[in-house]
Amino acid sequence: MPGGKDKQSQRTKGNVRPSSSGRAADHLNSSGQSVSFVGFGALGADLGYVPASSGLGNDDTDVSVNSEFRMVMRKLSKKDATTKLKSMQEFGSMCKDKDVEEVKAVLPYWPRIYNKISMDNDRRVREATQQAFEQLVMRVKRDLAPHLKNIMPAWLLAQCDSYAPAASVAKSAFEAAFPPAKKNEAIMFCKDEIIAVIEDNILHQTLNTLSDPKTNTKDEMEQKYVRVITASLQAWQLFMSLVPAEQRPAVQTAFKCILEDNKFWKLSKHQNPLIRGSLYALLGSLCQFLPEISNHFANKICPLLLHNLDDCEPLVCPSLWQATLCAISFIEDCWKHVSLRKGFLPKLWSVLKAGGSGSATVIYPSILPLLTKLPTEVFEGGVGFYQEFFSNAKIGLGQSKVQMSPSEVSAIISMFIECLQYCLVQLQIDSDTASYLIGDQLMILLKASLVEESPTLCNSSLYGNVVKFVQFMINPSHIGLRINVLVMNQFWSSLDNLSVRISEDCKENPTLSCRMERLVKLFVTFRKGDEGNSISETKKHIKVKFSDEETIGKDNQKSTNRRDVFENCQELDAIVTKLCVTCCHHLITSSELTSAYLQFICKMLSVYSGDEIIVNILTAFNVTSSHSQIHMVFLTEVLIPWTTKVSTSDLSNVVGLSVSMYHCCTPEDKLTILDTYCQRVQSLTALKKFVESLQTDKEMKKWLSECVFGNRMVDITDQLCQQYLKQKSLSKEDMDSSWSLLNLTLTVNQDFEPIISAEYVDKILGKIRMALPQSPQSETLGSSENQNQQDISKCVSLVCDVANNFFTNLKGCLMLKSAEELLLSIFQLQVSNNTFEDKTVSERMQSTWVLGVHDLLKQKGSLLNEDGFLYKAAQCIKQVISNQVTTVERLRSLVHTATTLLTSMSDAVYQALDDDDDKKDNNLLATYLDMLSITMDVEQMQETSLCKARLPTNDSFVVADIPQCTLIDKTKLPLVAIHAVYNSCLLQAIPPETSLNMDIQCIINLMHALTICSTMSSSRKQAWTHSQLGQMLKWLEDDMSRHMKSLTEKNRTESLLMTLLDRSLSIGDVWPLTLNLAVSTMVHSTVLTLQPPDIDLIDMAGGFIRFEDFDNAATNTLLNIMPFIKAESVMQIIDLMVARMLSFESLSDAASMSDASSCLAVLTKGFSTMSHDNDDTRTKALSVLDVLSRWKEGNAHVFAFDSDLSQTQDYWSTVSVNNQMLSFMEYAVSHLSVHLNSSQWDFIMCALVAWIQTLTDSSSNVLHSLIVQSFCCKVSDLLSSICLCMENIVPLQIEAFPANLISEWIEFFSESAFSSLMVLYIQLLDEVKSTSELNANQDTMLRSLGTAMCHCPTRLLKDHNLEGKLIADQVTSLPVEMQTLMNHLSPMLMLPERSIQLTAFTLLHKFVGTLSEYDESIKDDEDIMSRSPPHALMDVIETCGVVTEHVLDGLKIGEVMVIEPYIDEYRYTMGYLLTWQLVLDFFKGAKAEMSHQLWSYNT
Repeated sequence: MPGGKDKQSQRTKGNVRPSSSGRAADHLNSSGQSVSFVGFGALGADLGYVPASSGLGNDDTDVSVNSEFRMVMRKLSKKDATTKLKSMQEFGSMCKDKDVEEVKAVLPYWPRIYNKISMDNDRRVREATQQAFEQLVMRVKRDLAPHLKNIMPAWLLAQCDSYAPAASVAKSAFEAAFPPAKKNEAIMFCKDEIIAVIEDNILHQTLNTLSDPKTNTKDEMEQKYVRVITASLQAWQLFMSLVPAEQRPAVQTAFKCILEDNKFWKLSKHQNPLIRGSLYALLGSLCQFLPEISNHFANKICPLLLHNLDDCEPLVCPSLWQATLCAISFIEDCWKHVSLRKGFLPKLWSVLKAGGSGSATVIYPSILPLLTKLPTEVFEGGVGFYQEFFSNAKIGLGQSKVQMSPSEVSAIISMFIECLQYCLVQLQIDSDTASYLIGDQLMILLKASLVEESPTLCNSSLYGNVVKFVQFMINPSHIGLRINVLVMNQFWSSLDNLSVRISEDCKENPTLSCRMERLVKLFVTFRKGDEGNSISETKKHIKVKFSDEETIGKDNQKSTNRRDVFENCQELDAIVTKLCVTCCHHLITSSELTSAYLQFICKMLSVYSGDEIIVNILTAFNVTSSHSQIHMVFLTEVLIPWTTKVSTSDLSNVVGLSVSMYHCCTPEDKLTILDTYCQRVQSLTALKKFVESLQTDKEMKKWLSECVFGNRMVDITDQLCQQYLKQKSLSKEDMDSSWSLLNLTLTVNQDFEPIISAEYVDKILGKIRMALPQSPQSETLGSSENQNQQDISKCVSLVCDVANNFFTNLKGCLMLKSAEELLLSIFQLQVSNNTFEDKTVSERMQSTWVLGVHDLLKQKGSLLNEDGFLYKAAQCIKQVISNQVTTVERLRSLVHTATTLLTSMSDAVYQALDDDDDKKDNNLLATYLDMLSITMDVEQMQETSLCKARLPTNDSFVVADIPQCTLIDKTKLPLVAIHAVYNSCLLQAIPPETSLNMDIQCIINLMHALTICSTMSSSRKQAWTHSQLGQMLKWLEDDMSRHMKSLTEKNRTESLLMTLLDRSLSIGDVWPLTLNLAVSTMVHSTVLTLQPPDIDLIDMAGGFIRFEDFDNAATNTLLNIMPFIKAESVMQIIDLMVARMLSFESLSDAASMSDASSCLAVLTKGFSTMSHDNDDTRTKALSVLDVLSRWKEGNAHVFAFDSDLSQTQDYWSTVSVNNQMLSFMEYAVSHLSVHLNSSQWDFIMCALVAWIQTLTDSSSNVLHSLIVQSFCCKVSDLLSSICLCMENIVPLQIEAFPANLISEWIEFFSESAFSSLMVLYIQLLDEVKSTSELNANQDTMLRSLGTAMCHCPTRLLKDHNLEGKLIADQVTSLPVEMQTLMNHLSPMLMLPERSIQLTAFTLLHKFVGTLSEYDESIKDDEDIMSRSPPHALMDVIETCGVVTEHVLDGLKIGEVMVIEPYIDEYRYTMGYLLTWQLVLDFFKGAKAEMSHQLWSYNT
């Protein structure tokens, strides 16, 4: 690589093995020489000594240090961070795995290493150091004690490391080393050393002393200095927290020495915020744990903290304010050491004005505690302090950055109200100051929240905090205080005046109505708290709460307390009542009703006691009434007249009030209100909203079926029809409301019964039927097609009859929106509802909307706009097809509907062309075809992911990565296939000239869908159990053949191939498989009769240059077109790939391994397509095998030998290249076995054994990892090929093969392979027994593995190494090994997978005939009349026989029964037959003296 080091092989001298540090360590350990300690100059002065091999010393204790430990500790002296990291990780592993005595031997040398590396510049090294130390601590435990003083200071600093993972591990090690009761003792044991290190770091260490300027940059030195100082300060703080209280005086003297040094106090001026923050945190802990010292240094601590309050750095701020609170709490007379007026207060004002400078959530919760500790003289002098304090707080609240942060706004507001409450209650202020705080501070803030354009304050917690403040002030336990009475009197008075001014402003300027909405929010908060603050909620779900109404349910305790306080608050109720009356006066005197006032009255009635408010409102209208009739009078005298005055947007508020009146009545009164409202309200919109708002009410449901509402709806229908017949004007609003009421009237309840009486339904539909011959309006039916009377079919038929008459007799009726909606509703009903048993109903609906479509095209322009029928119909059918299709039958029905729609439109368009002399163009039809078609991009990607999650069934598809395997949802058809056949059928429904240039895309979609469906059905079991998928495959194939024939007639096949080639090369994914399908279809088609030489796909793709990138898409494309290109081109590709293989010198990364994998895949495919008799081809193939052999020497890491695949680096890249090597070796064994030499056979068989061992090591992932499953398939296939070669080819041409090939295979390789594979196979089957169902990948993998196992020689079966499996009370004469084998294999005959059953039968068949040889009791038991076959087999027969007898019950002799595969009956019947065959084999192999006993048992 350019710029990199040349990676050459290790030098050797005299043909000996290269040097190895590992072998050197082993030799050192076993040499028997004495060892001693030598120093390493590279380690520096403070790393200490590391034991090393010398051979010169005589100190026997040196031998105790393990040689591997010595080697690792030598590596820790290296400067390279990566080397130190790997060495430390290795050290930790050794501490975990080595013998404990070997680990203890390292302890004398560990402290100095630890002290050095625990402060390394690389944070990964520091983390690894703590992890290794934790392993060391867990192993040596108490033996660490002699070295504790040397380790503890650095250990304590490590727990304060600025890199959190390293600090966390250090703390974990500390917790593991000492029980909670021993931590304090350990700290005090090492206190002198800890304090010494802290003092040295803080007072004496500098950038140059902590780091070597020659080997570290200035930034690295600065970072280390900051890290050490910060850790030292934090370690000091941690140390104080761990020192017991009674022993703290013992460390005060040492601390004083540090605190008396000016360098310590200069740290407060350091530019790095980490140091300042740690210093402030330490001072806070000093004040808390050592108040004597903090009082001694109060003259330094107090100014340092209180004069720097404006330090708002996020890393400093929390520690600074915490330390400040500790200082004013624990230091006596702390205020004597600071200047209040010149030093402290200006800093505090600066913080408040800046709004905390981004740290308000940290600072402002500490302001109130700070305020409580201020000296009394600060508050003297009238309102001066309060004015400064609260005014600056409001300035900070108004900062733009604060306004953008709801959390900071909330923090400032909470502080403002809490401090205000403290000043009013706790401080003895005069009445003037209290009035100032309420009038000039609190009310100003409230006013700002109500009138400011920005909604920040309104949407904040201000109202909630104000309510809590008022709740506290009027609490019965506080109300006796004189100041509280004064404060609350002024508060209520100010709030009253403010509210009135707001309402007056809204009257004069309606655009300020949002202020009334905010006022609503404020008063709602007084009663409901924050639960009802949303302004949007004020327009719906309105409900009046009256004083005599029962409380339903229980609120939380907090809300209940608030209600208890304000329930009888006369001042609050008076303000609300006054405002409601004021709003009513505004409504009375204004020409138009203002929405804000109506909204205010609605919401107030919903949360406050309504009786008094209603009485006052009636008084404002000069209406009197008894208390029991106020609801009725309010509705009749106020609300109903309002319905004629308000605008449409405000009508919902009036209806909301009407609904409020309804909810506060008894059930009897509710019916009266409903009758009154229905009879007197003239506004149809108001009536519609009122009825819609109460649809779920019990009394409303009952009332809807009574005569009052029914007669009113008949009158409305009659009035509506008469208006249209007489051509009288009718407003659009009333027309829409009338039709909406009729739609609502003709709906059904949950029991599919009409919500009104059937009598009135008939009357309404009769009115519509009578009006249809003369009226163009029938939107009522637009919603009734979905509804029932008693029979939904009868209702739909009635609607269709009326609509047919409507469309037939009234010319121009579809110019009306309602008529078009009726047409759409009938169409939607047919599309979305597939439950009609009577097919005539669907046919009637179709004939109705087809007629409507013809009329629509004749009468209306702008047909394809989004509000029109055609657009909505297209969207409807596309949505149903995409979301509701589960069967092919349902899809055919929807496709028929869509094609009928398109055909109807086509007929209407061409009819218009015939009648029109100008011959308008037919672009409309093409445009609508495009609108009706479904684009497949997103769905295509979703379905393709299913393809990637499958094991390739051939070698024509290689993926760069495989996601987790997902099972197919068998209840759904593939969406990509649904869309493809849908678009295909649409294309066939229109004239060819209209669909020009669409046929190629249609064929591409069909082929793409067919590819995906074929991949999904790759498992035979899955294809059988998913019959819908089989039908879809047939449909796709038929449509594809039909379109291909049409495309061939147009001579456009080359365009199809060009498009597919381009997609395959640019996109990849499954497009190469789609290209393969297209080419193979052309080659094998009887119409095309195209031969591979006629297709020059390489030239069509642009030559070999298009494949130079050799990415995943190019590789897959090449693999799939290889069988269809010329032999010369294949040879060129092979030459290129062979040259590329020879160029791979180092496969060191994932990219190079992926490249090699692709090369091997192409070569395997290319050689497979060529003639194997060609010498040139054979020579090149063997050269590739030699390249693989050389890889084993130069790139051994590429081969996944003897390792767990899940732990392999470059997981998929490694497995991929190994899979391709396996495929190539399988090709070589299958086709070139005669030409392989001895070394090549050795390479292949050695590799096979190593790969099988890898498979065994990865056994835990075989059933769960798709990558391991693919590897298992390849290994199994290679083993099967070798076995077939050894069994069928080698014996016939023994002279053509190496001399010892058969013997080596039998004596060594086969035994190694099958012994491991047998254990793996049985282990997998044990897991399969607990699995409900295997997915397609697991089934494929087990079939390949089972095929390989069937080649296992009988001698290896008998000489197995399976785990013993014996069954209690099982009588047997077989040896333990044979009985274990029988008990493992026999139950496999009953597993649901057919491949497993056949594998078990094949293996049992190999030796079951010889089992009688093991029965040694024959001679002794000659008098026994009967003898049972092996019990393991008889248990299977007994279990399967129960099912088989049930299946064959009633079947006569000579009759044939076909049992469908992959069901329980099939597997038990098959297991029954196979087991009996094994029993017969056992009989045949039995000895003569034993035969009569066996036959007697069965008879």
